[in-house]
Amino acid sequence: MKIKHILVISILGFIASSCHDLTLEPKGILGETELFGNEYGVKKYFTGLYNYLPIEDFNYYSQSGYRPSNYWEAGKFTLGNMSGEFVNTWVKVNNDGFGYWPYDRIRDVNLFINEFPNYKDNHDATVYNTLLGEAHFLRAYFYFGLAKRYGGIPLVTEVQDPTGDPLPLQVSRATEYDTWKFIHDDLQFAIENMSEKSETGRANKYAAAALMSRTMLYAGTIAKYTRYLGYEANQLAAQQGFAGIDPTKADEFFQYSYDAGKVIENSGIYSLYTKNYPDKALNFANLFLDASSPENIFIKDYDKTVPNDTRLRHSYDAMMCPQPDMSRDVGAQSYPSLDLMRMYDFPAITDEAGKPIRFDEREDIKNGMEPRMLGSMYFDGDELRGKTFSIQRGIYKTYKGLSTDAQDGSNNAPINLDGNRILGNKGDLYEGVLVAGAHGLFENQGGENNCLTGAFVRKYINPDMVTSDAGLYNSGQHWVVFRLGEVYLNMAEACYELGKKTEAFDYIEKIRERAGAKVTRPADDTSDLSQTYGYPIDANLQFIRDERYRELAFENHRWWDLRRWRTVDRVLNNWIPRVLMCYYVFDEGKYIYLDEKERWNQTWNASKTAFYEGIPQGEINKNNNLLPQNPLR
Repeated sequence: MKIKHILVISILGFIASSCHDLTLEPKGILGETELFGNEYGVKKYFTGLYNYLPIEDFNYYSQSGYRPSNYWEAGKFTLGNMSGEFVNTWVKVNNDGFGYWPYDRIRDVNLFINEFPNYKDNHDATVYNTLLGEAHFLRAYFYFGLAKRYGGIPLVTEVQDPTGDPLPLQVSRATEYDTWKFIHDDLQFAIENMSEKSETGRANKYAAAALMSRTMLYAGTIAKYTRYLGYEANQLAAQQGFAGIDPTKADEFFQYSYDAGKVIENSGIYSLYTKNYPDKALNFANLFLDASSPENIFIKDYDKTVPNDTRLRHSYDAMMCPQPDMSRDVGAQSYPSLDLMRMYDFPAITDEAGKPIRFDEREDIKNGMEPRMLGSMYFDGDELRGKTFSIQRGIYKTYKGLSTDAQDGSNNAPINLDGNRILGNKGDLYEGVLVAGAHGLFENQGGENNCLTGAFVRKYINPDMVTSDAGLYNSGQHWVVFRLGEVYLNMAEACYELGKKTEAFDYIEKIRERAGAKVTRPADDTSDLSQTYGYPIDANLQFIRDERYRELAFENHRWWDLRRWRTVDRVLNNWIPRVLMCYYVFDEGKYIYLDEKERWNQTWNASKTAFYEGIPQGEINKNNNLLPQNPLR
């Protein structure tokens, strides 16, 4: 089949009127022969496909997808906000998705896979195999974006003719097991055929192995834990295998994930980033800014010099840093919760008697914090773009009691009455002393540029950008799609699920040593946590899961992890984020930090509908074979 859509790479010039024969082939239009018949043409064909891969990066907008028209707002509607990593004033959990259905892109890949063998003689054998393997990687990635949302989906491998008989277009859903197995087979082909090296922004065999490591871990946990959701009794999609996998298949997928990690580990090509040792906080921050990091397996490039509407620039610095001191436009929108902070090595803010610990300076709170945490977040006293973060809630004239006396920051708490707690607007003073910090938490303003939680995001922020450049669509940091740190975490989880406890902890130890954690190897703890999560799980496995939270914070993994573990409805069940509030105690000249509720008392709620998004109704209207619909939809 010939390519139905042609790629125009230049505008035809004006053809002057003359007596010359005008029956010429048009120039500047690339057909199948031009694209598939040489390596450069294939590269151009793949470029568009890479740009549409379902990578949840800086521009991913949880309400409207991967290439939304208002993608500058992605910082407000992140997966981090949905999962509770971020706290802001915008939309919280989205149980419904946005109808992702990229079969047009899958068709493009299928066309290449089907037609490229016709041009085999045009290519060196190694090049031919690599390009064909790369196509299978791309197809697997698109199917992954579908499978993690819907479970079993139509597996289309042929190039369909949308103008022909409609019946062949109405492909039925495959089972969820067959869907994930299809992704495995595509990636196995990619690993076996792709080159070990590739240019920046394109995948190699190790990127395929990293995707295998991730996807098969998803499949394994879905197989093992979906049975506890209780779908099978009255849900046709579950009964017919479209939502859920036979639990006896879980180890098959865990083994695939583990084996893929071994392909990467045994290559000897990649290593954990340590360039900035002994400063482990700076080292962790720079891991996400150094395109040459030996930890990077696959990155997505951005370039602020390209035209804006290409989506190849982003606004992360403008949306995560306070304006006007550290960004030019809009300013900070989202902030890490205290719940996340406490997942790391975190200093005590109360003494054994329950009284707030006194600090001489606000920045003294950072003493004893885990370096990885300091590399992920900015706190009081940190500097960025020539300014120092100032994050103070208010003043207590005196504070003699327990931390709990503040009653989560309630205005009705006795210790907060009669003017003893002083709150104010930005820049207000009380007897010459600052009431609220320049970057939060002041009164009479919403969540923009007014830190809600006591810390700002540092991961992925470019410290070398001047404030006047930190504007909308003016950031060019790359996004790390796959890195060795994630692969080690995937292997640790797969190992533990396969009964390889010691090896699982070996991988966790590698991660925690680089993080600068006080305890690098967790204690063996088999405590039963089934009452919390609704199925058998011990504290060892929970520690491994928590390590993912710590290491991968703000990298858009948390939402998908909670979904695949089948715990999101329990973790985000009337969840109210905790926040870190700094106060100056006037009569002592000291600072205290209080653990309070987020001041607007917002709650996060995910329901069981979150585990499977509904097949888009518009697609069902065109293809009734997509039924039965997913559970609870």
